[in-house]
Amino acid sequence: MPEIIEAEITRQKLAPALKGRRILKFTTDCPRGFVSEKKIWQRGIPSLKNLEITGMSRKGKVVVLNIKGGKVIGIHQRMSGHIAFNNSHVASKHSHFIFEMDNKKSFSLVDPRKFGIVWYGSEKWFGQQPYIKKLGKDAMKINEKDFVKVFEGAGRASVKSFLLRQDKIAGLGNIACDETLWHARLNPAAKVCDLTDTQLRGAHKSMKKILVDLLRYGGTSMSDWLHPDGSKGNYQNKFKIYKRQKCRRCSSQVKYIKVAGRGTYFCPKCQK
Repeated sequence: MPEIIEAEITRQKLAPALKGRRILKFTTDCPRGFVSEKKIWQRGIPSLKNLEITGMSRKGKVVVLNIKGGKVIGIHQRMSGHIAFNNSHVASKHSHFIFEMDNKKSFSLVDPRKFGIVWYGSEKWFGQQPYIKKLGKDAMKINEKDFVKVFEGAGRASVKSFLLRQDKIAGLGNIACDETLWHARLNPAAKVCDLTDTQLRGAHKSMKKILVDLLRYGGTSMSDWLHPDGSKGNYQNKFKIYKRQKCRRCSSQVKYIKVAGRGTYFCPKCQK
């Protein structure tokens, strides 16, 4: 699944191409994935016309297009999606949400598994959508003090399961969590109540370091996710622990377990 860095890279790369452009036409063959504030459907197709894009932002893993007049279009790439920028109105067979622009170019959500979501409405309405409303502080922005405070009252929850909670820290996924905990030398199954403030401060520092590395290497492209221009990220070639056979730090055999139902990689020597 595209995580916070993949969403941020998408935003950074798309923003210069989309700012100031107008959406002339929107089509989708996956109406169940389209959520709007008002009924704007015409003959079974949502009508988005002459919408001027003023900029782009992000909410956790959600890419947000800011529209003139206080509207927004939010796009969640979900499990297998990526946003592609096309030099024409010709899109991939897996492009299920297509936005045609006033310069004869287009962008689309390419999503083979059709899990993606597109929201359209006012900024206020968008902020009240269940998924958006519950998002915690952004993983790329949260400071050390707020990070440690988030863990108050977590009790016997495992540190990894807690990091994955989008209502606590928005944007982290399986890869970033495993890499962060490896860097911090914390066992992913460790109970939060057993961790000291020093360890939590260390986890915050490690998270920031991993996110910087993920951004530097263009995110992770292991299956479906690509940059808007079709290029691949390279972090999958830099994994410290995720899906590795040997620990990059001590060369011990990496163990694979399930933590809160999620596949998890860790080093039994470095992360006791």
